[in-house]
Order: sequence, then structure tokens, then C-alpha cells
Amino acid sequence: MRTELAVEGMTCASCVARVTKSLERVPGVESAEVNLATEHAVVEHDPDVTVEAFEAAVERAGYLAHPVGHAGLEGEDEDALRRERELAHSRVLLIFGIALLLPTLVLGMGAPMFRGKDWIMLALALPAWGVVGYTFHRGALAQLRHGAANMDTLVSLGSTAALAYSLYATLTMRPSYYESVVAIVVLIFVGKYLEAVTKGRTNVAIRALMALRPQTARIREAGGTLREVPVERVLRGQVVVVPPGERIPVDGVVVAGASSVDVSVLTGEPIPVEVSEGLAVTGGTLNGDGTIDVRAAAVGAGTVLARIVAVVRQAQGSRAPVQRIVDRIAGVFVPTILVVAALTYAGWIVVGHPWPAALIAAVAVLVVACPCAMGLATPTAIMAAVGIGAQRGVLFKGAESLERIGSVDVVVFDKTGTLTRGRPEVVAVHPAGGVAEDEVLAVAAAVERASTHPLAAAIVRAAESRGVARLGASESVAERGRGVRASVEGRDAFVGSPALLAVAGIAEADLRSLEAKARADASVAFVARGGALLGSIEVADTLRPGAREAIEALRRRGIATAVISGDRRGAVEAVAAVLGVDEAIGETSPEGKADAVRLMREGGRRIAFVGDGINDAPALASADIGLAMGGGTEIAMEAADAAILSGDPRAVPAAIDLSRATARTVKQNLFWAFAYNAVLVPLAVTGVVHPVMAAAAMGFSSVFVVGNSLLLCRR
Repeated sequence: MRTELAVEGMTCASCVARVTKSLERVPGVESAEVNLATEHAVVEHDPDVTVEAFEAAVERAGYLAHPVGHAGLEGEDEDALRRERELAHSRVLLIFGIALLLPTLVLGMGAPMFRGKDWIMLALALPAWGVVGYTFHRGALAQLRHGAANMDTLVSLGSTAALAYSLYATLTMRPSYYESVVAIVVLIFVGKYLEAVTKGRTNVAIRALMALRPQTARIREAGGTLREVPVERVLRGQVVVVPPGERIPVDGVVVAGASSVDVSVLTGEPIPVEVSEGLAVTGGTLNGDGTIDVRAAAVGAGTVLARIVAVVRQAQGSRAPVQRIVDRIAGVFVPTILVVAALTYAGWIVVGHPWPAALIAAVAVLVVACPCAMGLATPTAIMAAVGIGAQRGVLFKGAESLERIGSVDVVVFDKTGTLTRGRPEVVAVHPAGGVAEDEVLAVAAAVERASTHPLAAAIVRAAESRGVARLGASESVAERGRGVRASVEGRDAFVGSPALLAVAGIAEADLRSLEAKARADASVAFVARGGALLGSIEVADTLRPGAREAIEALRRRGIATAVISGDRRGAVEAVAAVLGVDEAIGETSPEGKADAVRLMREGGRRIAFVGDGINDAPALASADIGLAMGGGTEIAMEAADAAILSGDPRAVPAAIDLSRATARTVKQNLFWAFAYNAVLVPLAVTGVVHPVMAAAAMGFSSVFVVGNSLLLCRR
């Protein structure tokens, strides 16, 4: 089982390490992933482990936790509302803190000494330390009760030490450091506030998806009247009326009306989809120019939109492999800084400095160290990237999937439904001498109209789209593997293979001359009536828009391509030749696809497999990373590591680019986080960095990491 918890009180990577360890110690827990950016923990555990056990474990670590129920899109986003309330409260404290900071800095650094100056500064410093700094002191005390330390400990200890010394200095007529007290608390609070604001922007994808579902729906009652109800009260089977220009509130099937539906918000597909009676529609998509009645098939958490939100949430909360290393380092970071600060104080005393100067150097060490940047370096980049992918129709199931796709060197495509549309279409009509194309299509459509074969459906669609005459047919007989025969306008007609037309007395030489004109990837149906050959019709699975551009984009990135299909070898090789694919394998079983992928991996290559059907599931699971195309089956989606909702092959190189950009951002963030501490902590030890500068630097460090992650949206 998976249980998700919202964790309150985490401020840095040390907190993440403590909560993770505490959850992993609960008997029956398989794994625990704690994310500082989302402030959530995801626990995989045995079914008999209770939520209360997790809450108790988190409380033992010094934090609060409560379960998160992802009921899809039901009601408001509680996390967003809670964060908004916290930001509003922090904004008031921020204004209050800055109002205290400015006069304190002027008095401490610019005003000459006068009677009562220190007492005025004390009056300004106390509320800043006690009110604005309350959140730091509360967190530090909570950690102290559990024998632990985190960022709050560093800030609280540093500001309290500076305040205590300044009060002593006031009483003994020595120089005070009240401006440092206020600056430490307020500047770090400014940084935490800006961090919270920018961190909230990394979750814009969730909020955008949540906003797609209407708040109300119009239900058609039994008597035909309309009743407007909250969308969460719509039941399966009820008919919802969707006027032009409104978003569809539920997943369902059109039972009346016709319209065009803009699905770009979910799939990235810019061209509206025409819908009419009997066709499915998805909640959150935008109805076009016609009113449609939709019978609800899925509501609430069962809708596609709700499942997409759940996948994005899960992926944003997952932990990248590199983060595990960072968390282990962060687990000992704060205790190490406390030791360094103590050694700094002792060292300054030993070399002959007065104890007030030694104390200020130790305070600078406490304040300048920033474990927050370490904890935020990876998850904020992952959150931003997963959100960008969702907005562009690519759903990553986890941080590891996002990371792995950037390292592939071979992309293997299934053919049908992936590089091709998966729906046969008439691509050419070759009439015999003296016969019109429309006559060939009209006779073939009349014969095939009663058939359910995909090739027959393609011929009927082509005839209807061209508006050819509709001929009457009777006595239709399907001959398995050969074609269909019927009586059309009183004369025997045949549509099918050469073997079937031989029965009609058609010469083999005439058939061969037409067959020579056919494409290698097409199926050919010959048409005859009344003992005369009318012509042939080529039916082929047409290429998806963007397939050629996708292959070219992968080649420019130095990534090899292959196509594997169960279709006949000639058809697969023809598609590969047209697209410029490096390798083509046809007539392959589902197990054969998986074996081919494993063989490539054994050669040391990193493989991504792109497919859409049940028969692709083994290969999707066998690849380094599997990508399921948008129209694919549930089984394919389940086996894959990511889903391309748009069904556009060009999303594959785009996903690779996003992965590589994310990897660069994570590296930049981690370099900054570690370099910042590696440079500034020694400078603080030697007294180069004053506590005021240290506080400003600490606040800026976290903001830099989060802001750099947000730049992914622009890149």
C-alpha cells in the first residue's frame, strides 16, 4: 500500500533526513520518500500498518503529519489553500519585521551614540526576535525536545546568542549588536518568504489542471428540464448538457448533438476533435460550437483529469536517486555546523581575541550555513520539470523516469498506433483501362459495407468522403482470408485477393500489372464486377503527423532509432525507409519485442521503447524507460514509465530535452548549495563574514536554488 502524508514543520534537508529515518523505522514499512518542496511524505508499507503509526513516527521526529486523501478533483485543493493562508500570515510578519529592521540598521550603523540609544534598539530588537523569529524558536525547541537540530536551531541559537550578548553589553556599557539580532531574524525570514512564494510557482501545473474542471454541471432531468448542481454531485449514468464554449465537467459519451472539442489542455494537440453521438469526451476539455449531451461514465477521482493530477502529484513528490545522497549528507550537516561554531568560538579565544568577538564569529558561522539549499536543489527542479511535462502532454510517473530518459541512446518505436495512426486508410485507387476511380470505389464500398474488417471500413470511409454514388448490394458473403463477394446492382462483384478474383475469371497477368503499382507498406484489394476487372485499391496505415520530424530530431541529438512491429516485414521496412529509421524488425511477437529490447540492452545501450498496445507491454517493461502513446491501452500505460497524452511522436525528443535540461538544473543547484557552504562557512570562521551579511546570504541561497529551477519554464 501507498500512504501520502502532509508533513508540517520541515525547514531544511536535515528535517527530511530525520522524517525519512523515523518513518522507515516503523515495522512493516518498505520505503519512505520525503519531499521538502512539496512538504509531503509517501510511504510504501504492509496493509496492516496504520496511519496513526506514521503520525506517531513523524511526531517522534519533532514534526506533525496528517494523511492526504487524493480524491481526484473533489473540492478545493487543500494544500493550496493552506499555503495561501500561511503566505498571508507571513506577509504581515514580513512587513512588521522590515518596519523594525530599517530603524535598527540606521541607529546601529549610522547614528552617533546618544543617551538611551541601546535601550531604543533593544525595544526594536525584542519584538523582531520574539514575534518574527517565533517560527524559528518554536522549530528549534521542538527539535531540542527530540535531541535533534535543524536550520531553525541555527537561526534561533545565533539570534538568541547575539541578543543575550547585546543585553549584557547594554548593562555593562559595551558595544551592542542589536542590528545583527534584527537582521539575522528578518533577512532570513525574507528569504524563507521569497522561497515559499517561488516554491509555490513550481506547482503551477497542478493548479492549472485543477482549474480545468467546472464547478457546476447542468443535468438533464427525466422530463427534459435542466438542473444546475455542483459537479461533485453528478452521478454515473446521468446526462450532462454542455453548451458551446464551456468545459465538459465529466468523462462520458455523447448521446445527442455534435461539436468540436479542444483537447489541447490535456494532450497538447492543437487541432479540435470532432465529436458526435456515440463518441467519448473527456472532462476538462473545451466544447466548441455545438451543444452536446454527455452521459457521465466517470466522475470525481475516476476521470482522466483526476488521474492525471494524481500522477503529476506522485511524480512531483518522488525522489530522484541523487537526492538520496544529498539527504544522507544533510542528515549530519547541522550537527557538524554546531560543532564548527563551537570550535570557532574556542579557537578565537585561544588565539587571544576577546570573547565578544569570538561570539560574533560563532554566530556568523551558525547563520551563514544553509542546509535549505541542499534540500531544495533537486525536488524543486523535479517539480518544475514534471509540471512542464504535464502542461505539454507528457506525464512522468516519477523523478527516476524523468532522470533516465535523458540518458537513452536508442529509441525503439512500435509501428502501428505509434509512428502510424493505427487506422487503415485508402492511399491510392488504380482503375483498369476505361474505368473511373469513382466506379472502383463505389462497387468496392457496396460490397464491403456489411463487413466489419478494418480494411473494409477504410474503403467505405473513402467512398463516403469522396461522395461517390451509393450502390445497392445483396447476398454478401465473406470468404475468410480472401475477401468478400456480393451482388451489386444485379451483377456479381468481388473485392479481395488474387485467389478470390480467380474465381471471377480474372486473368492473373492483369492482377500482376496492378499489383506492381502498389506501395510496399500497403494492402491491395482487387475489385471486379460482372467478370471484368475494375481496378485495385491500396489501403495502408498512414504516418502520424510529426513522425518524420521526431526521427530527425532524435538523429540530431545523436540518438539511434529502431522500429519493431508484429506487422509483415515489408510494411515495417517501408515505413522505416520513409522515416529514415536506422533499424527495422517486422513479424515480431510481443515476447519477441521484449527479447529484442533486452538484447539491445545487453549490448550496453540504454533503450527507450515507445508503444501503445497490449502487445507492447512486455517491451515497455523491459526497456530502460517505456513511453506509452496517448491513445494506448490501460495495460500499456501501466507498464510504461511515462505517457505521451498527445500521441505526437515529437514529444519523445521533447521529453529527452526536458530531462537533460532538468539534469543540468539539478547539477547547477547542487553545485551552488555545496559551493556556497564550502566557501562562506570558512569565511565566517575567520571573521570575514559579519552576521548581518551571513543572514542575507543564507536567505538568498535558498531563493537562488528555487528561482533557478523555475527558469526551466523559460528554457
